[in-house]
Amino acid sequence: MMLQIGICDDETVIAARMEELIFETCRAEGIQAGVEVFYSGNTLLEEVRRGTRYDLLYLDIHMQKGNGISAAEQIRKLDDNVLLIFVSGFDQYVMELFRLDVFEFVKKPFEKESFVQTFLRAVRKVGEKSHYFVYAYRGEEFKLPCMEILYFESRGRKIWIHMKNGETAFFNGKLSDVEEKLRGGKVPFLRIHQSYLVNYHFIRSRNRSEVRLLNHIVLPIAEDRRKDFGREYGKLLGGEIDV
Repeated sequence: MMLQIGICDDETVIAARMEELIFETCRAEGIQAGVEVFYSGNTLLEEVRRGTRYDLLYLDIHMQKGNGISAAEQIRKLDDNVLLIFVSGFDQYVMELFRLDVFEFVKKPFEKESFVQTFLRAVRKVGEKSHYFVYAYRGEEFKLPCMEILYFESRGRKIWIHMKNGETAFFNGKLSDVEEKLRGGKVPFLRIHQSYLVNYHFIRSRNRSEVRLLNHIVLPIAEDRRKDFGREYGKLLGGEIDV
């Protein structure tokens, strides 16, 4: 998996040092990553609004053109999955950052070893997110292994999670947000219907109008999703297959 990392800091020397340490650590640890550097919160926010998604963002707090906290507030509305790490010499803002679900706060000036260890913890967290589906309900956070999830079902304003062992769970949300959160993860989920998002690994067979899953569960394929589903299913199988 290629990590997408953004650095946003108007101090060019510090931004360059962070980029250098990230690439140095990636080479040493065999981590694949792409890094983009921004020098204002406004520029980063524009990129996210264009649809670019990052696994990990490093944000300075005080910048002349769009501070990091304001940028993070807007980014959180667009992407609740990205890990945020604030890098600043001003630690009086730490308590304010909790509401943004910040992964870590790094105090400037930082030492190489502490920066690298924080980065490696973030990489592990990103990897964990790609293996697990994390959701919140009534103030409590839950984590389910993606390979144990058969499919997601949208019913009313709730998302139902159907597990391989027959158990179910639910939370408030939109299926499109679940689909986006799982996109690019190690376990592929395919949208077959407005109401269903299915684990590719548990599709036992399919025809033009339905898929048959483990435990003889049959779900419909919406007519307007047949083409996209067929294309994605074919790619995962290793080639285009028309049914």
